[in-house]
Amino acid sequence: MTDKRLYGIVPALITPLNEDGSLDRDSLERLIESQVSAGVHGIFVAGMTGEGAALDEPELLELIRWSAEILHGRLPLCAGILEAGTRRVIETARKAEDAGADFLSTTVPYAPPVPTQDEIVRHFEQICRETSLPWMVYGNSGAFTNITPGTMARLAQIDGIRAVKDTRPDFEGCLKNIMALRGTGVSLLCGGEYLVGPGLLYGADGNISGATNLFPKLFVDLYDDARRGDVASVRRASEMIARIHGLTGMPGAGWLAVFKYMGSRMGLMQPWCCLPQSPLSDAQKRKVDAFLEEIRGA
Repeated sequence: MTDKRLYGIVPALITPLNEDGSLDRDSLERLIESQVSAGVHGIFVAGMTGEGAALDEPELLELIRWSAEILHGRLPLCAGILEAGTRRVIETARKAEDAGADFLSTTVPYAPPVPTQDEIVRHFEQICRETSLPWMVYGNSGAFTNITPGTMARLAQIDGIRAVKDTRPDFEGCLKNIMALRGTGVSLLCGGEYLVGPGLLYGADGNISGATNLFPKLFVDLYDDARRGDVASVRRASEMIARIHGLTGMPGAGWLAVFKYMGSRMGLMQPWCCLPQSPLSDAQKRKVDAFLEEIRGA
């Protein structure tokens, strides 16, 4: 297994698409290079922000292969394997390794019936037993079965688990999981935008967020400020990140469509999402444009 660690600011990379839905390699390279230049610590492709579940297998493997070629070993590359069951995760994971991933990540099983905590542990034990790359557990309490702190501690004992992405709306759960993994050698990276500042100040090892694609230096600086204990700077950056994420709450606008449109206005990518996600309306675009104009002038 790789000796690389997943820690720090790891963007949940957006998957750039052409209007016909095909992968846009030129934008992918531009996006990755912007993250590397800003000082991020790793790249996570094909997660939920990367529309991993909407890509077919050839597209997923091409995305991983292109990303590995662009990075050329400069940063660890983690690939999401968003399959519903254990066997399918294992089969796809083996192909993702051949495509150039350094780490792999998957969720709890999400096909009915809802898994128990014991079944979540069994899922990851089997995956790690039958694959060779290190894994990041992809926890998302808002979308999948919640992984309890006790189960987090059990997962940390599995040979092959190196990190946890813990996406949740509540700081209480975040803090409990930080405590559960402390001293285990397994990194905990808070998922999402709102807990990045509090999570880092209370001991998280990093953050994985979609907004990092657009403002990577903001997140990297926040990470450095948190490590220095500069609470005032962390608070200011967290408030700006909250404003950025607040744009995704516009009625009728999908959060990823907002991010992709914003990225298109910043020259990073085209605005297209996988079907059935809708593009922004003209009124929604004007709100995003006004925000970008405001922060450019700040």
